[in-house]
Amino acid sequence: MKVTQELETRMHPDSVAGFRLVLAEARVADTILLPVRAMERMVTPVQWMLRRVGAHGIRLTQAGYLPPAVVVEARAQLDWGRPGTANRESNFLPLLELRAHLRTVGLLRVSHGMLLQTSRGRALAEAPRELWWHLARTVDQSRDPAETDAIRLLLLLIARRGFDESDLFKQLLALSLETVGWVRRDGDPLSAEAAFDLVLPKWRLLRGLGVFDLGASSYRRWIVTPGGAAFARAALQSEA
Repeated sequence: MKVTQELETRMHPDSVAGFRLVLAEARVADTILLPVRAMERMVTPVQWMLRRVGAHGIRLTQAGYLPPAVVVEARAQLDWGRPGTANRESNFLPLLELRAHLRTVGLLRVSHGMLLQTSRGRALAEAPRELWWHLARTVDQSRDPAETDAIRLLLLLIARRGFDESDLFKQLLALSLETVGWVRRDGDPLSAEAAFDLVLPKWRLLRGLGVFDLGASSYRRWIVTPGGAAFARAALQSEA
């Protein structure tokens, strides 16, 4: 069952028609025709991380973080639109969250204080197209069911494009979560900010992958790139 079909099974019947309309507007069933060069640009941060870990791995600090020298190198090599001079991974959330995500999706692992490639990580490090598809198919992975649903619904809004106001993204995300049964403990609907909090780490990841135009976007405007819309569609075509 596809991700979108699974979401529909949990919706109130009155919401299904509107959901299907959004799916059509988002062109979720379209064939993914993104050029390989565009895929290569999007996976640049992930390829850099996999290559930097390399065959010999990276010794983590006693606290379990990347060494400061590697953090400085990441800042120099990757354009995440985040000026600054911090050399601690704990102060550089996009890098910390990227590393954590690559462990979650089976590309990196930690053993005896060493950050290492997995066999899949080694295989995909020099295969950008296959790496792009792997990232798209696994981007919604989370141990928290609410977070998984929120990520999938955010991807649907990204695939739909048509607007770029961050407040509207957040409001629609909260309303969408309510349609699949997620509300506050007291039964009231989630606020827009509470809904966004569920996806914030993945939003930063998507931003780092080029789903949003870093040159034109801001925290008030999220301009979805063509590659970003394709990535969202590819994610939504995966199996639940």
